[in-house]
Amino acid sequence: MKALKTSWNFGQQAIAYALFIAIASAQAGNAAPQGDVFARSTKKGSVSHSSVSHAKATTQAITTPTQWFEAIDEAVVKLRPTAADDAILSRPFNQNPERVEQWSEVAAKVAKNYRHLARTIKNLKVPRGMNDVKEYCVLSADWYDDAALVFEDMIRPRPPANTMEELQAQLTEIQDRANALAKSNTQLADLDKSLRKTYRVHKATYDDPLTQYVSRK
Repeated sequence: MKALKTSWNFGQQAIAYALFIAIASAQAGNAAPQGDVFARSTKKGSVSHSSVSHAKATTQAITTPTQWFEAIDEAVVKLRPTAADDAILSRPFNQNPERVEQWSEVAAKVAKNYRHLARTIKNLKVPRGMNDVKEYCVLSADWYDDAALVFEDMIRPRPPANTMEELQAQLTEIQDRANALAKSNTQLADLDKSLRKTYRVHKATYDDPLTQYVSRK
């Protein structure tokens, strides 16, 4: 049975990178990661007070498409995985228990932040007449909730598999969910770009070279 439990850890690693690609680098617009923030949470599953305060603020005074998308962008920048998180989620375990523990702690933090981000998106007031944006809002929030659930399932304690076939079935089920998230991630990215073009809104602030250049000045 010990061998099977060890195999789960290796199986975890086998799909960890796919999960990282599908989930950990996701943005509200679901673009490729652009951040250079290396701050790391010091408490398992934590959400910073500044992020919580900001999330509450984003529910106020949104009257234009630009304000709505900017509120989304700011929330994502504060709650997405950091560059350090990405590195931990994508590196090999190498039979190192400390790395497994770090992976689990970061996964728990990302899951909690994604739950919070989903609630933030759901609470954003969509300007009147923007039914397409409202639909996108619901789909994005659901995506973050689904992504959080996959992370939670990967770190949730479970009885050891009785057979290698049972172990493989568990790994395959999570892999399939990660792949589905990756596919919907791409679809949401296309929808985000289409909506920004329709409402003449700039690119996501974390994916816009000009905005990044100005913010560094």
